[in-house]
Amino acid sequence: MRRDGLEYSEIAKRLGTSVENVFIIEKRALKNIEVARDTLRAASHAGIIGRIKIEPGTKLVEIPAHIMTEADRMNVKVMTNFTKIYDDIRYELPGAIKDKELAAGIVVYIMHDGTLFFLPSTSDGEDKVNQEDNDDNDE
Repeated sequence: MRRDGLEYSEIAKRLGTSVENVFIIEKRALKNIEVARDTLRAASHAGIIGRIKIEPGTKLVEIPAHIMTEADRMNVKVMTNFTKIYDDIRYELPGAIKDKELAAGIVVYIMHDGTLFFLPSTSDGEDKVNQEDNDDNDE
């Protein structure tokens, strides 16, 4: 409902609960989604065959072609299309897009089955999965 633009007070009224409860429910739901994404990414990490860093300032229309070119170079048939790539970036990385270009760097993982995963790139150019891997190796 929040994605539809409703205020907390309107949602609370519709659900017959308090504004505070709506806030708590939303926060828990977003955390659950984040945990689920991290779990899926970790489970599929073993199947990663390629990693593409896409820098801030890259125009959205250039991203699918870049991904497809790299996948072809790796001899992988990507299981997606240009529209889905745009949607995946927009929904998986809120805030990554501004004015039809990347506001922040991203990392695209190409899986052995042709699926793609998108993660934000950190300020030092690494990504969350690689940081976790490096943390594990430090132990």
